[in-house]
This record gives sequence, structure tokens and C-alpha cells, in this order.
Amino acid sequence: MSNRLATIAIRQRRMRTRDAIFALAVTLAAILGVTSVAQAADAARPASVVAR
Repeated sequence: MSNRLATIAIRQRRMRTRDAIFALAVTLAAILGVTSVAQAADAARPASVVAR
């Protein structure tokens, strides 16, 4: 029985590590998405031209 419980504990630890890596990837994707949208919005603004 102890062997089975050890196997379950190891599997849960691996799943937690995988979940943490996935959460990190989602966070990085969100940061990149926000940055891209901000850059696109900035680029879409008309340039201010100074009249002489």
C-alpha cells in the first residue's frame, strides 16, 4: 500500500510542476499580448505634425 501511495504522491508533484509551468506560459502570453496591443494602438495614432 505504501508503494501505491508513494506513486500517487510523485504523480501529484509532477502535475503541480506541470501546472506551474503552464501558468507561467499563460502569464507570459498575456504579457506579450498586452504589449502587442499597446504597440499596435500607439502605431495607429496619427503622428502629430507641427505646422510651420
